Formats: sequence, C-alpha cells, structure tokens
Amino acid sequence: MATPAMKLRATAPYVLILALALAGWLGAPGWLALVGAAGLTLADWGLRGLPPSARMAWTSKTTTYFATGIVANLILAALALAAGWVAHWMLG
Repeated sequence: MATPAMKLRATAPYVLILALALAGWLGAPGWLALVGAAGLTLADWGLRGLPPSARMAWTSKTTTYFATGIVANLILAALALAAGWVAHWMLG
C-alpha cells in the first residue's frame, strides 16, 4: 500500500505541469519552461535518488536515460507553458 508521502511524490509532476499552464495563462516569460523542466527532472530523478541504489554504478545507459528525460521534460514544460499562452489568447 502506498504511503501518503509516496502519493505526494507521484502527483508532483502533475502539479508542476498545471502550474506551468497557469503561468502561461498569466503571461509568464518563456524561460520559465527551463525552470519547469528542472522541476520535472527533480520530480522524476531527485525524489528517488541518483543512481537508484548506492551500490549501483552510474552507467552509460543511466546517462542516456537521464539526458533523454531532461529533453523530454523540457519539451513537456514548453508545451504546458504554450498551452497556457494559447488558452489565454483564445479565451481572452
């Protein structure tokens, strides 16, 4: 059974995405997507540790996953921010 702390960690990326969309609605600058991507990366990797186990070595596969995750989080953050801008533009 999941503890409340585990549930909170699982919802952190969703909260960040919604916050970015709201920031876009309010007219936030584009560089905020970088902050959002950093927050999403910390929510994905930082909350569970880098690397997952202290006995585990940092491999090239882990580096690839980490770098790909950063790029994906940057795209997701930019899309969330742009969705807020578009919603503001369309709905006024």
